[in-house]
Amino acid sequence: MQIAMEAIIPITEATKSFKSACDKTKTLGTTFIFKNNRPDIVMMDIDRYKQFQSVLEDMEHSEIAAMVAERKAGDNGKRYSMDEVIG
Repeated sequence: MQIAMEAIIPITEATKSFKSACDKTKTLGTTFIFKNNRPDIVMMDIDRYKQFQSVLEDMEHSEIAAMVAERKAGDNGKRYSMDEVIG
């Protein structure tokens, strides 16, 4: 994962000036809070977060559609009653 230098906020800076961290996040869309020189927290503007969620939902819908198509392709037409399944 590559992180642009301007998107990195040390945790001490974020703690001392949370408003500044929020402003930077609004400007960049996403920032990364580093703790002990490692990424620890991701901050994301709400509009960017909504876009991210939308993409994830679209991916999930695509995966479900692919599973349904695969199951339909392998359907032999045989059906089982509840008694057969449980029994």
